[in-house]
Amino acid sequence: MYKKVLVFGFYFHANHGDQLFIEAFQYLFPDYDFIFTDHIDTHQLSNIDVVFFGGGSFLLDRPNISEQAIYLLSQKQIFYLGVGVEEDIHPIHVDLMMQAKLIATRSINQVDRLMTLNKQVRFIPDLVYALQSKVVSVVRESKSVLIMPNIYVVPRQSDPHWKHASWNYFKSELVQFLDWLVENNYHPSLFSMCKDRKADDSWAGAELISAMDKRSQACVSLAQPKNFSELSKLVSAHSLLITQRFHGIILAEMTQTPYLAIHHHDKLLPSNATEGTFLSYYNCSKHLLIEAFEKTRVMHFKLSPIPPTTFEAFKEEVISLIK
Repeated sequence: MYKKVLVFGFYFHANHGDQLFIEAFQYLFPDYDFIFTDHIDTHQLSNIDVVFFGGGSFLLDRPNISEQAIYLLSQKQIFYLGVGVEEDIHPIHVDLMMQAKLIATRSINQVDRLMTLNKQVRFIPDLVYALQSKVVSVVRESKSVLIMPNIYVVPRQSDPHWKHASWNYFKSELVQFLDWLVENNYHPSLFSMCKDRKADDSWAGAELISAMDKRSQACVSLAQPKNFSELSKLVSAHSLLITQRFHGIILAEMTQTPYLAIHHHDKLLPSNATEGTFLSYYNCSKHLLIEAFEKTRVMHFKLSPIPPTTFEAFKEEVISLIK
């Protein structure tokens, strides 16, 4: 049945993780006509049957929705699909979630909390896992290490002192570790998962490489994958991934690439993944990084990637709820 669906999320900000949700929705619901947006006004809601608040962790902030559009949303069929719940939920999202026909969250430990707002709550793995059949794997390059930094841990001038102190300490320890990689004949390269004009991961990468003693032997990956398959190919080409990005974890698990996740945010904690090695951003040292790296280097995945069929029941439930 043909439906026009508006999908709200952090779209079109040059963030690979969020852009992957576009592919995931189109793969799961090929018969729907999707419009993806990072804001909602009355014009966008005209002739719209259904609204998905879909993919990612955006519930904390006030959504970019006009006051008139908030009123009109009460007359639409609303779904929250694939959302992450880690901290507070903005009151506007609380009101909309209470109206939703279904809330499907990737945060398994938040299901009970969400059920106080709406009884129609389900756990669903991150929607990007639905693209498993599109994974492209290649022969791994020996001793290659792909690093995904995160610009959001880098402080701005106006940020509190603790954020500056945390970054300076972390940078010092990680830089020593990067030099250790080079000394041990590894080939580190840094890749930007987000290149938004206001938040570009390459800015963090530049600081890290600039501080290295052996900076000429590290590099910034210039690859700009256009879709999920190209991104999975990039990750699978490396022998190990070190990530500060949530979808770095997802891509590593989908391509069975050994990974070390450095978490500064709840969504990067082990409770949201199945395998891998995890370190706290706020408790990192050269010694701990080397120890975690050596453990990760020899890891073997015990579980197979989540197959696309996992999402069949979820897909059918959504379709049945849309009238």
